[in-house]
Amino acid sequence: MFLVLLMMGASSLAAAQDPVGADGQLPPALRNRPATPPPAAGEALRAQALAKLEAQFKTADVDSNGSLTREEAKRFGFVARHFDEIDTARRGGVSFDDVRAYLARTKAERR
Repeated sequence: MFLVLLMMGASSLAAAQDPVGADGQLPPALRNRPATPPPAAGEALRAQALAKLEAQFKTADVDSNGSLTREEAKRFGFVARHFDEIDTARRGGVSFDDVRAYLARTKAERR
């Protein structure tokens, strides 16, 4: 009788310790997880970077006229540091197209 009670207690104890789900016995790194998309690379990464730059540009463009004056550029450090190189027409303001052209020129110079 004692043996039967011992076996019943051991089986209920084991059942209580079973983790929920089919992956309970696997280490967390090996458990089924939803697939995460790979990080952006190539053209997708470039598009993300340009979108972030454009958002920063628009934030710095206080008067929303599509160009940054030297004063507005102080809100966008990159443009402020390179304002004279970006403003090739010497208009006293730079558009986002000017910034993109500057980035393309500097990329070509690095090659």
